[in-house]
This record gives sequence, C-alpha cells and structure tokens, in this order.
Amino acid sequence: MATEDIFVNVNATSLKTSRAVSLADSSAQSWKNFVVADLKDLNLYFTDGSGGYVDVSAYSTIRVGVGGINKRPTGGSWVFTHGGNDHTFDFGVSAATMESVLDASPYSLAVSVTAPTSGVWVVKFDAVGAQTLPDTDASELTPDSTISVARLVTGDGSTKEEWIIRLFQVPYAYSETWSNISNGVEGTLNFGTENLYKAMSDANSLASYFEVELTDASSNVTTPIQAPVTIVGEVIGDGVAGAGSFSTYLTKTYESIIVPMVGITEAVATGTGIQGWRMPYAMTLTEVRASLAGVATGVTTLDINAEGSSILSTKITIDSGEKTSLDAATPPVISDTTLADDDEMTLDVDAIGSPSGEGLRIYLIGYRT
Repeated sequence: MATEDIFVNVNATSLKTSRAVSLADSSAQSWKNFVVADLKDLNLYFTDGSGGYVDVSAYSTIRVGVGGINKRPTGGSWVFTHGGNDHTFDFGVSAATMESVLDASPYSLAVSVTAPTSGVWVVKFDAVGAQTLPDTDASELTPDSTISVARLVTGDGSTKEEWIIRLFQVPYAYSETWSNISNGVEGTLNFGTENLYKAMSDANSLASYFEVELTDASSNVTTPIQAPVTIVGEVIGDGVAGAGSFSTYLTKTYESIIVPMVGITEAVATGTGIQGWRMPYAMTLTEVRASLAGVATGVTTLDINAEGSSILSTKITIDSGEKTSLDAATPPVISDTTLADDDEMTLDVDAIGSPSGEGLRIYLIGYRT
C-alpha cells in the first residue's frame, strides 16, 4: 500500500490551508478523498514554511483524526479521578454542579468552573501554584467518546492554573500511535470503523475534517492543522474477490449465554464436572461472569471447562460479601476464547461461600463465529 506524505506548515495563516505541497513549496496542497474501509498509511512532516523542518519528537502525544467538529456525546456518564478519589459526572453536568463537587471533600480544590459550550468545562483555581491533572474514564459515554484534559494556564508561584476538560465523540478515523522517522512521524488511520459506517449511512460521501493535535510534556495542546476533507463510500463491496468482508470492519454483535446451575434457593456443592451444557453455536468468548442469589460469606471459586479442559487461566471468584464476580478483586482471565458449536461445557466448583451458592448462574459473553 502506497504511503501518502503530508507536509504541515505550522506557520500557515489558516488551519484549513496549512497542508503544504512540500518542504520547499509552502503553498496549499489539495486533498484527495478518503475511502471508507481503507487503512491509510501516512508520513507526517511538519515545516516552518521557510524550507525547514519542525522537530515534533519531543511532544508527549501526537493525535491524528478525521471526524466532525464539535461532535459531543449525547448520553452516559464519565469518571473524574483526582488524588485517588473518583466521581461520576453526567455527560451534560452543569458548571455549577462540577464546581460544587470539586470544591467539596474529598477534592477540596477551591476552583470556579464555567461551561462555554456543551461538553466543555473550564476549571480555574482560586490559588496560585502548579496542580496535578486528573485522570478520566469515558467508557460509559454514548456514542463512543473520549475525554481531553489540558492546561489552559500552567500554575506556578505567581500564576493560577486553569484546565479545560472536553468531551468528544470518537473520530471516524483516529490514531495516537506515531513512530519517529527522518524529519517526521509515520502511522496509520483506519477508515473501517463502526462510527464511520454509522455516520455515512447510505450516503455516497461525508464531509469531515483532518486534524492533528500536538501535546507537550506540560499537557499543553497545539493544533497545527484542521482541514476540510471528504470521505467517500467504497465501490467494491462485500463478496467481490479481493475485497474484505464487512464483518472485518464492523463491531461484532455481542451475545450472552446464561446458565442456571441450580434453582434460586438450591445449594451447590464443591466438585468437578458439575451440570454440563452444550454450546448452541460457535462463539468467540470475550467475558465470563458468575452470580449468586444472595450475599455469601467466604470466597466462591469456579472454573469453566470445554470438552473437559479449562478455558480459564485465572478462575472466576465471587468475593466474600458479594453477589457477583464483576466486582472481584481478581478478575477471571480467559485462556481459550474459541468455543465450537456443540462443545460440552462443565463447571468445577473449587470453593463455595456460605450459604452454599444458592441461585448460582454462569454467564458466557461473546459473539458468534
């Protein structure tokens, strides 16, 4: 696959036209269309517009994406972590609510918060000094989204620090994995994502933007290019020789198989090969769980077997005082993810809490293969 060279003039007068023809020619270069389902290899070179390269190797993160401007999540929640303390915020939390939470214990940050637009918050500290940036978790936002936390102002002995927290829908194509090459970086954008297929729907093309963000060691962000581009649908579709199946591009449809090992009030004894069942179809396993009808005292330890062999390298545990393995201190690890149609499945009960496993259920989660 041919690699496309992109020269970015960091001193261009407009982000829209900052793609240059070459190192020596800083005039604006036009864009070719991107195509749905393509893997696009790119070399990125950053120039000063006067015939010289700009070294970006010192930047801590290089983020490159193709997507829509100001597309925010429309549902769900996200987690703010600071000083080892977590708080879950709604996707549309008000500035007043965020300020109240951050000012209260256990954070006690003494800040003022404003929200210039939906999904964006500016956090200003009342006192001078450097501050530690928070960690965040965007996994519960919908549609799939990410969170950016950066310093607008870096605090020091005479300066009050300011943060900007921004929520973004995941771009149509995105990567922050870029390797240094001579005078630039190289990487790949995947245009076969679920988000892109959803946005494209049955249209022939989709207007979008190509953007690069550079983040320095102090978490300050610089955007040297934000250029309008077009993504078009593929002409060669599924089933044509040489074309990849759509199933390789789209996110799988996940299913679960729930196996009641005993009645809701019946007990379970320790032992091997307990109550077998057969797989109704072939499945690639991504997760396993277990639950009890009530809270038990003592740890419950379980192993799942396919055709007589364990499929777990770390067994399922339900901790003392819990009803589900989902919160276990040691989560299970699947060693064999491939289950065949009609595989005989059995359960080993290595240890059981008290009362003795009433209502034990096993959950197999994955997708059909």
